[in-house]
Amino acid sequence: MLQVLQLFKEMNGKQILNDINFTIEAGGSLAIVGESGSGKSTLAQLIMALKQPTSGQIIFNGQHLPRKGIQAYKQWYRDIQIVLQNTASTLNPAMSLFQCMEEPLKNFTSLNKAERKTRILEYLDKVGLQKELLRYRPGKLSGGQYQRACLAKALIIHPKLLICDEIVSNLDIVLQQRIIELLKSIQREQGLSLLFITHDLSLVPGLCEEILVMKDGNKIEQFHTSDLHNERARDSYTIALLKSAEMLEAKWMVWKESGPLLESM
Repeated sequence: MLQVLQLFKEMNGKQILNDINFTIEAGGSLAIVGESGSGKSTLAQLIMALKQPTSGQIIFNGQHLPRKGIQAYKQWYRDIQIVLQNTASTLNPAMSLFQCMEEPLKNFTSLNKAERKTRILEYLDKVGLQKELLRYRPGKLSGGQYQRACLAKALIIHPKLLICDEIVSNLDIVLQQRIIELLKSIQREQGLSLLFITHDLSLVPGLCEEILVMKDGNKIEQFHTSDLHNERARDSYTIALLKSAEMLEAKWMVWKESGPLLESM
């Protein structure tokens, strides 16, 4: 499905990515984990053809990363969608939520108006949003509603690969867990391939099959999620990330047991 081979990226004389290699099979899932500045978001931008690598290859379904030509880019974006950390830039504030959801259907499908409306209602239901929200502009949505709407917009054209770049980092712990559960459900239902980028290892178990750890633009190690707690086999940097994640998870359990969860998303 997705192959990243000997990928290097240099910007302003600084090496941002250094010989990154991995593969995601059809229907597979990979978490890329590391602190801020490790190169995770740059990697996502390269896969989305928003930037070009200094060297190396990105291959998706046998097709190489497009370098020019609007049709090549259109097919690439039809098959690969991304949800970003900065969701405020994802939905046009001048449009209604309905118009925002309809935009990718107009650009990437041949559905007529009635079929587009049906698809929009279907995906709004999938992410647990009420149809009444469609008449509102994005600024009227809560943080959790906004993130769910961004997911629906990315998934509505049936991409083969979804990239999630720190999509829950701006949400509280309760909403984080709900978005993760939603991702699990949608991935199972659609057979979607998933690239999940995060600094928080506590979000990964149960969501992704493989974990790739990055630091300062380098691939530290890659392993199956079931081996996460095998400290003898893990790099010291991964262990430090894991300890930090365990502290966050402990806080979540205390919060969960202290009272009912918030219902407003």
